[in-house]
Amino acid sequence: MSVSQFRILLSWSATLLLLVARSSSATEPIVARFEEAKRPEKWLVNFGHWEPKDGVLVCRQLDKDNHAAASRWQIPSKDAAIKLRLKFDGATGFHLGFDPAPGELKKQGHLYSLVVTPTQAQLKKHKDKANDASKDQTLATASLNAAAGEWLDVELRTAGEKVTATVGKTAKLEASDPTFSVAKPTVVFRVIGGDVLLDDVQVTVLKGAEIKPAEKRSAKKG
Repeated sequence: MSVSQFRILLSWSATLLLLVARSSSATEPIVARFEEAKRPEKWLVNFGHWEPKDGVLVCRQLDKDNHAAASRWQIPSKDAAIKLRLKFDGATGFHLGFDPAPGELKKQGHLYSLVVTPTQAQLKKHKDKANDASKDQTLATASLNAAAGEWLDVELRTAGEKVTATVGKTAKLEASDPTFSVAKPTVVFRVIGGDVLLDDVQVTVLKGAEIKPAEKRSAKKG
């Protein structure tokens, strides 16, 4: 083999390795910066007020709903990383989490959530709404001391059965459960007790999931 042929072979090998690496890596983040006058495509509202204003998403629980403000960004995944900036503006709580895709589990209701208040962050596995004896389980807790008007950087990541989260500069949480690895049709956002401002929401699908059309549901839910 000549030197030129060897160099061509090396070049082909490097290109092949690069293509394999790209095909097995995460997709590009899906980003919402709320610079437009409407929510991103496939970000649907179940309850409450979720409207962009002045470059942020204003998220508000409404008294008339008698329910936490809830919305869902329809991005299917098994593993995903969500990053966002959060500021409390009157609300007492913010939830970021997932539902299991219909048929994945023998339960009703949410899968798990990162629950953030101005004073703490928690990872919660949610109860089975079909079982009156079932209750939410707090799997991890970290203290938080959000100053008035402070923007908090939030990251939530699912990798198989493992979930990790960071809130602000100090709160770090980790939990695991066999149910966390199931397919998830949407990212779920909830706000309790007032207003929360969101900005720079990024969803990176680390492992995709195919949600069958027959399994998609549009009815209101929390």
